[in-house]
Amino acid sequence: MNKNKLKFISIAIITAGISLCFAQTVTPHFTERSKKIVLPKDALVNPNIRDGMITVSYGGNGLAYVNTEGKYVFGTDFPVSIGNAFVNSGLFSGGAVTVWRKKKPDDFGVSPSILYPNGKYKDLPNDISFLSQFEDGVAIAQKGDNVIMGVKQIFMDKNGKEIYPKLTSTQKGSIGDTKIYPLREKHRVYYNADLKKYGYADDKGNIAIKPQYEKALSFSEGLAAVQILDGQKAKWGFIDTKGKMVVPATYILQPGKFSEGLAAVRIGEADYDFEMAYIDKTGKRVIDNVKWFLNEFSGGFAWVKKEVCGKLVVIDKEFKEVSTILAENACNFKMQYEGSNDWGFDFPNGQIAAIDGSALGEGDIYTPNGSRILRAVDPEGNHIILSKQTEGELYFAKVYFKNEPHLGAKDVDVPLFMNAKGEIIYYFQQGNEGYEGPKPTAVK
Repeated sequence: MNKNKLKFISIAIITAGISLCFAQTVTPHFTERSKKIVLPKDALVNPNIRDGMITVSYGGNGLAYVNTEGKYVFGTDFPVSIGNAFVNSGLFSGGAVTVWRKKKPDDFGVSPSILYPNGKYKDLPNDISFLSQFEDGVAIAQKGDNVIMGVKQIFMDKNGKEIYPKLTSTQKGSIGDTKIYPLREKHRVYYNADLKKYGYADDKGNIAIKPQYEKALSFSEGLAAVQILDGQKAKWGFIDTKGKMVVPATYILQPGKFSEGLAAVRIGEADYDFEMAYIDKTGKRVIDNVKWFLNEFSGGFAWVKKEVCGKLVVIDKEFKEVSTILAENACNFKMQYEGSNDWGFDFPNGQIAAIDGSALGEGDIYTPNGSRILRAVDPEGNHIILSKQTEGELYFAKVYFKNEPHLGAKDVDVPLFMNAKGEIIYYFQQGNEGYEGPKPTAVK
C-alpha cells in the first residue's frame, strides 16, 4: 500500500511556545443588562444553557431551573433531583428534561418525572421505574422493576408517550445499556436488551440496521464505527447506512469518526500503547503510522499532539504543519472530552475551549486553525477559565471580584455567563431567599 509520508513543515511564528495570533482579551464587566440570580447555599451552576434553561444543582443532587429572563421556573420549593448522574445530565434537550421526585410527601422513594420549559411537569405512571435523559425530545424508559422476571425497555417522547414499538426489548437477569443515543444523519444507535447487541433505527423508529454489533457509534459523513467479534477478539470497522462493512473490522482500539473524508485510527492493542494514522473512506491509510495523537479535521485543520508530552500543532489537509500551539510539554492536553470514551473532539460553532490545557491556557477559546480568539482575565489581570460557548453565544466562568459595587462592595467569587465582549449577562450570588419559583402545573 502506497502511503504519503507525513511531513510537518512549520510555518508558524512562535512566541513563548504559543502560536502568535490576534486574540481578544476581555475582562468581565457589569452592564445595565446584567441580571442577578440568587442561589441556595453551596449551589452550583451548570455551564451549559439548554432550551433557554440554566440548570442549578444544590444540596447534593437537587435541581432548580432558571430561564433566560433570570427567573426561576422550577425553584427549590418544588423539590426534584438528578437521580442517577451516570445516565442523567439534568439538562434540557428537545423541550424536556428528566428529573426524579416524590409524587406524594409520604412516598418512600422518588420516581421519574418530566419537566418542560414553560413551568409544567408530567408525573409518569407507577410502572415506569426508569427514565433516561432526553436527546432531542426522546428518552429510554423501563417498565417494571423486577429484573429477574424481566423489565421492558421502551422509547418515550417528551409527552410521556410510548413510541417506536419495533425497538422495544426486555432487560432480563441484568441491566444492560440504558443510554439514549442522539439522532445523527437520520440514524440512532439503539441497544436491544434481548440480544444484548447494538443496531440502528431511523428517525421514525423503524429498524434500519438489525442489532448485531458489540458496540456502535453514531454516523458521520455516511459511515459509523461498529465493533464485532472476531474469534475471541472484538474489533472495530466502519459500516455505511445500509449496514455494509466498507472499512474492514481490523482495529482493536476504538477509532475516531469520519470528518472531511478522513478518520483517525489507533493501531495497537492497549490504550496506553498505540500508533495512529488517518484512513479514507475505503479504509486506506493515507499517512504512515505515527506514535502521535491525531484528532479529526475541522475546517480543513486538525490538532495533533506529538508524543505524550511533545508539541501540540495544527496540520492542514496536506498533512503539513501550519501552526504550533505548544512548542513542548503538552502533557496535560487531552484528545478526548472529559468523561468520554470517544476519541477526538470537534469544534462546535467553529471554536472550542482548550481541554485541560495547562500550559496551553485552559479555558482560552480557539478556532480549528490554532488561533486563540478569546482570553478572559479578571480585574486584577489574572487568567479566567472559560467554558465552551453555549446558547446565546455565551461563556460560563467563575470570576473573583474585589470591592465590586454590584456585589455589595465584597470580595467574592462569582459564577457568571458573559458574551465575547466580556459583558456579564447573568451572575449568581448566594442568598437566604429568592430561589423559589411559581407553582408548577401538572399535565396529564
